[in-house]
Parts: sequence; structure tokens; C-alpha cells
Amino acid sequence: MAVGLVGLGVMGRNLALNWRDAGHEVVATDSWAEARAWRAKGIMVCDDLPFMLAALPSPRVILLMVKAGDQVDFEIANLVQHIGPGDTIIDGGNSYYRDTERRAASLAARGIGYLGIGISGGAEGARHGAALMVGGEEQTWNHARPVLETVAATAHDGVPTIDRFGDGGAGHFVKMVHNGIEYAIMQAIAECHLLLTQGAGMSADETAETIARWNQGRGAGFLLEITAEIANAPDPLADGVLLDSIGDQAGQKGTGGWTVDAGIEHGIAIPSIIEAVTARQLSGEGAARSTMAGLELPRGMLDRDGLADDLEAALTGTMIAALSQGIHLYAVAAKANGWDGDLARVLRVWRAGSILRMGLLDTLVPHVSGEMRLPLENPAIAQDIATLVPAWRRAIGAATAAGYPVGVLGSTLSYIESLATRALPTTMVQAQRDRFGAHGFARTDREGQHHGPWIFPDAEAGA
Repeated sequence: MAVGLVGLGVMGRNLALNWRDAGHEVVATDSWAEARAWRAKGIMVCDDLPFMLAALPSPRVILLMVKAGDQVDFEIANLVQHIGPGDTIIDGGNSYYRDTERRAASLAARGIGYLGIGISGGAEGARHGAALMVGGEEQTWNHARPVLETVAATAHDGVPTIDRFGDGGAGHFVKMVHNGIEYAIMQAIAECHLLLTQGAGMSADETAETIARWNQGRGAGFLLEITAEIANAPDPLADGVLLDSIGDQAGQKGTGGWTVDAGIEHGIAIPSIIEAVTARQLSGEGAARSTMAGLELPRGMLDRDGLADDLEAALTGTMIAALSQGIHLYAVAAKANGWDGDLARVLRVWRAGSILRMGLLDTLVPHVSGEMRLPLENPAIAQDIATLVPAWRRAIGAATAAGYPVGVLGSTLSYIESLATRALPTTMVQAQRDRFGAHGFARTDREGQHHGPWIFPDAEAGA
């Protein structure tokens, strides 16, 4: 099958090579002359879009691998001048799901198919097998499916990590949630690294060895694997380890923030993801950080005895909770948008190829089914995470007392503690709201809406 490719950046080039190796004909171009200079055996790179399209048999399948946002609209505007009914455009970038829905509706009016696909796995996944999260009409999906399945990774049970979750922006929503969870787990691992090194004074080699050992445990997966590799990687330009020369201002491309916005829109608590986005934002507050650092707040050293085991428990609990928060958000959004609500399918599509690939996904799959929205509703998952809480509390308590930031690890523990508390502080919040705004509250011992004994400004004294 032939496929057109617009976008010869790192992801586009590697997908092209992947398709070539799978036996597909790849015809590619790029809006930038520098990118069009790339050459690879068996791949046709064209100087312009009309030439590329002329080389493709109809009906055509064209993948866009360009920067999300205006560039996608620019490329679509160029394409629609040369293609027509029966052709299919696929957006494989990290587009905002509502933009995908807008584009799909516009192209449908022209008879042109449109798929929004979240692709996870980075350059390595694009080259050797990625996780693909598809959104779009089923007929369009069936037309493009043969070429898309060949670049998907394969899980240990032989199932390709590609799935369609519904019409419109469903696939890009799943990828957005994936990235939000990824933010949380990356930050949690980074906080553990900080506590092992700055907190407990471990050397780079000791830290790498500890994280590699964690990668043999319950949290084993790609992110721990690469962190163990990074922890003692030598600096290619100077003496010492590379981490000592990397600036701490973290970048982000928007998907984490979109996940936070979606959580607010749908009324879903996702504190692990929110705190991870906040951590990246805080890393850029240079002036405030300089002022606060000048105060030289005292910090203590952490006792190494048992620390690594306690941190591993805290990290595992955070991973489970972050996954739970993310797929809870998807479940609510899926119901609101008419997408597929099977949460097990979401977890399965991440099991290979994706940045989130980890053994925990398989252990959670049997416990997310039916009408469940929040996986922690399942007694088996709840009990599992409860066994981690004592060690988790010790790790966070020690880190806080010693003065180290643990935003994601700490806020996720607070999330679990809140779910486990029978009467939350929000009892007082409800009373406060009624006291100053007459909003009323529900009682635990009788039906109806009630007010406190306070007198409101519009009440007559003695009435």
C-alpha cells in the first residue's frame, strides 16, 4: 500500500523508514527545503506537494507529521486544493482534540476522510513500533488501518498497540491523557532522584544502581529504564556526569496543560498531573527562585536506611494513582462525547511502544471494566495501594521535614489520604459557604437542603 507523508522531521523520517521496511511505498515531502534534503533508500522525497500527490494512487492516504497548531491547518489548506472525495488525511501530531474535531467536520463536508492519531514512543517508537491512539469515522479508519497497523508495536501477547476510540478527537484525547500521566510519572521519578542524591547523598553510580533495581520491580517500564541510564551518564563535553550540566528549566508542548483544562472542565480530580505541570512552570520562575534560594532555608540529610524501599513504594503508588486519575478523566469525557468507554482498551494500547509502557498496565487491566470510572473504586486496586501507604508516608514525612520538594509524590499521597478519609475538611467549606453566601448544605442525618443558625443580612431581627 502507498502512503504519502508530509513532514520529514525526526518522527516523520522514522515512520517513513518503518513503513518502508514493512513493504509499503512511501512518497514524502516537507514545507522546508532543509527537511526535503533528507534521502533514504526506497523512499521518494518530492520537491513539492502536487508532485507527491501525483505519485500516489487514489484513494490517497496522507499522513501529516508537523507541529501541532497553525501548521496543521496550513498543510490541510494546501492539501485540499489537490485532493478530493475518498482521500484521507491523518494528523499524527500532538494536536488539541477540539482542533481535530473542527478539522474532521470541515473535511467531511468535502468528502475527505480525517483521522486524528496520537502517536507515542518518540523516534525509537516511530522507527521500530509505536503506540497509536486513533480517532475518526470507522469507515475512514478501516481504509487506513492496513498501513497504520504495520507501524504499531506488538505487546507481549501478540496484540498490536493500536486502537480506535471513537469519532472526532477521541484518539488525540487519549494521547493527551497519556501525556498528562507521563508528566506525573516523570516528575515523580525526578523527585525520587532528588531525594536519593541531594537528600541522601548517593553518588551517581549508587543512584543509577538503585533505580535499575526499581526497574526490576512493580514499576518497571521505559521511564525507569531510561532514568537509570541517565543517572550516571558521563558528560561528553566535560568531566563528571551529564546531569550536573543540564539546566533545570523544563520544557512543555501544551498537552499537560490541556489535560489539566480537561480535568477542570469535566470536574475530575487529577492532582498528580496538575502538580507535574506546576513543577514545570515553577522551574521557569527564575527571579522568584533566585530570591528564595538566597534565603538559604536549612535542609537536612535523609537517613539512607530503608529510604530506597520507601521511595520505591511511594513511586509505585504514585504511578497507580496517576494512571487511575488519567483514565478516570477519559471515562468521563468518553461518556460525554460518545466515545468507547472500555478503560481496559486504553491501558492495553499503551503496553508496548509508548513512553508509558510498564508492567503495571497489565496488572490494572483486569480491574477496570463495566461502568467503573475511577479505578480506585475497585477494592483490589484500593487494597493494593493501601499497602504502600505506610512506606509512602515515611518517605514524604522525611522529605518534608528535611526541606525537599516532593510536589507530585506528596500531592498524590494527599489524594489517596483524602479518598480514605470519611469526613473531609470540605465539611467546614460547606459551612463557610453557607455562612457568607447562604448556599446551603446537605446534612448527614436527614434529607433536604439546610442552613446554619446564623442570621443573614436580609433577615429581620426577631422574625
